Amino acid sequence: MSCEEKPRSSSLTESLPSDDRDLSSSIVLRHVKNFKRLKPLNFSLLRWNLLWLFVIVAFFTLPIWLRFASQSCQATYYTMLSILIWLDLVWFLALIFSIYALIKLKYGMLTDHKQTYPADVSLVHLLILTIYNDEMGVICRTVDSLAEQTESKRIVLVIAWESRTPDREERTETIRQRYSDKFFSIIFPVHPFGLENEIASKAANANWGVRAAIGYIMEDEERKKNIQHVMVTTCDADTLFHRKYFEALSADYLRCVKTNDPSVHRTIWQAPLFYNWNLDQNSFPVRITGLVRSLMTMGLLIPYNVNPMSCFSFSLTLAVRGGYWHPQIFMDDVGYLLTVMIGTQRRIRIRLLPVPVRSGPTSGHSWLNDVKEWYIQVRRWGIGTADNFHYFVVKIPNLPILASCIFAIGYFLYYGVILCSASLFNVSSGFFPLLCPNFELFWLPKPFQPYHLHLLIAVIIPQLLYGALFILDAIWCRWTLNVKEDIFILRNILHWILTPFTLIALSLVQLWSYIVLAIQGKKACIHKLAAKATLAQIESIA
Repeated sequence: MSCEEKPRSSSLTESLPSDDRDLSSSIVLRHVKNFKRLKPLNFSLLRWNLLWLFVIVAFFTLPIWLRFASQSCQATYYTMLSILIWLDLVWFLALIFSIYALIKLKYGMLTDHKQTYPADVSLVHLLILTIYNDEMGVICRTVDSLAEQTESKRIVLVIAWESRTPDREERTETIRQRYSDKFFSIIFPVHPFGLENEIASKAANANWGVRAAIGYIMEDEERKKNIQHVMVTTCDADTLFHRKYFEALSADYLRCVKTNDPSVHRTIWQAPLFYNWNLDQNSFPVRITGLVRSLMTMGLLIPYNVNPMSCFSFSLTLAVRGGYWHPQIFMDDVGYLLTVMIGTQRRIRIRLLPVPVRSGPTSGHSWLNDVKEWYIQVRRWGIGTADNFHYFVVKIPNLPILASCIFAIGYFLYYGVILCSASLFNVSSGFFPLLCPNFELFWLPKPFQPYHLHLLIAVIIPQLLYGALFILDAIWCRWTLNVKEDIFILRNILHWILTPFTLIALSLVQLWSYIVLAIQGKKACIHKLAAKATLAQIESIA
């Protein structure tokens, strides 16, 4: 497709049959070609991300302003202490759920999933690999991991180019020559740059790529006749799949179909993400952030159905009902969840896929450059988080009430509180002794003072929980990822000590990104890629 042929993009323009079984191939094909004109982008500064910024600032400064608002040191102290205990409990539960996930991963990697479904089952996987300016060495490592899949012949590899990608024709030929016999087929759709009212983003590129892939399957009568089930997987260009990813996905999906699971087409499969891809070569902010994100994916995002992250899978039926990706969305994962919630009018289930996936951390050629790339990435995450909140609020009238309420609570608690505000709340709680210097607790045995209890809950317990994270990292590197990292014990101890300071820096960068979005509006949503200088290097195997 060219820009002249289709100068528009986006979602469905007509209603779909309510029964999933009535979604015939002709309906799917008609919808995949059916674009509608997007509304102009809202560049107004009066957007709902201002409310997001206000609530977050109000939350992490609560230990300060509540003292004056309530005129009670006791009320302030107990409120502050309750929130700190809750934050510690969240981290503790994240660790417990992560341990459970690691056990499931070990079992999933050892299981022969292909024994659970017929070898001749008519199932294919559309793998949407969106690429703009990514290094060819990194792309090839990702495609290598796909070529090594036990079910690689079921994969339609969709190399979704952005039209501005440098050396696109040369790269296409390299991939075609190197991998032409590895997959069911490879296609190379090119997303035109500058379509009306789109923004340059992974979501817009994925939206174009998946439509092209579905058209490729449905327009050929022979292919269409021989394919009964279609799954879609999206990932970044820096993703290393476990060799049983699509085997495990096929088995779980077909199991849900066989048992008539009513949520099979309301499910997103999410494999735990690990950032241990030459992570030992990175600066401490990058490494600590990577470990925290892995923990939070296993311990919070998946078990609490918050949202998918980066690399995830779903059925073609869900993709059709959701209208694929909305090309005005900055961050594709949360945005996709919202679009399919609107399309299905249901809450979407996030289901653990019991095999690991590795994602590339940001990296630079020097320590300072490494930190700079970390800042670019965290800032982009923050802008995407707040922009998705605006999109969510705007779309509330189109969302089911219960599902939107549950999503709003989970989204705010995870992104607004746990990732952004928790560390800053810990810092602001340290001002309490200055605001209430003579405050005492009658039930506290002497010589303990209120600040002793506060120190225990706000500093000591979190630091112990951070230590457990580094122990888990050693476990999953050895027993889950089979990766050997060159991390001397003293360096590990140093990173453990620096963890709370890194989390404070992470929160400050995200807070700054919210302020930037508040000042610049939608113009701040520029998909600036952080560099990943070390990913093409070969790592050690344990």
